Amino acid sequence: MDGPVVYARRPFTGGRTDAPIAFLDRDGVLNMSLNGYVNQPGELRLISGTGAAMRALREAGFLLCVVTNQSAIERGHWDDGRLHLIHDRLDDLLKHEGAQPDLVLACPHVPWEGCGCRKPEPGMLGLGARLLRSVEGFDTMRQRWKRGDHAPPHALDVMVGDRRSDLEAGALYGVRSFWAKRDRGLQTILPRLLDTNDTGDEVT
Repeated sequence: MDGPVVYARRPFTGGRTDAPIAFLDRDGVLNMSLNGYVNQPGELRLISGTGAAMRALREAGFLLCVVTNQSAIERGHWDDGRLHLIHDRLDDLLKHEGAQPDLVLACPHVPWEGCGCRKPEPGMLGLGARLLRSVEGFDTMRQRWKRGDHAPPHALDVMVGDRRSDLEAGALYGVRSFWAKRDRGLQTILPRLLDTNDTGDEVT
């Protein structure tokens, strides 16, 4: 599969060059992690406070872009159709709180493939920014991304993850990156994300 799997129930916002983006890892940050993969929509359970935290980010002006490694696809456990059903479930759980993501990007590749989108590579962040901030069509944006033409980060963009690879992706893309303790959720670090003077966590 060429590049990340793109999911959005609503049209891309497009042209929001003024808006910062919150790039959010999925498993362990938004929903409870499992030993293995979230294999079925019914297995996806939000961490307490996720919806409220995402809504607070949106109210502060952030666009919401989920970026998640999902190598189960290339490992043959299931296909991108199943992944879309899982993300339908994520969207349904968040819609009642006005907290649905603007965009979800998922890298389907195995770690040894050496793709440009699997975190710790910053490819999904670059594509997410390109899609959310451009008024050009999706196909044009994807072709530009394939050529390595990533949109530059906004000064207030943030990356949130529960793994070193998440923070490395954020650092490589050039955004403030924050470590969230696994399964404790986004709510626990929300004040830091909204503090423009907080430069984030170092990759150690």
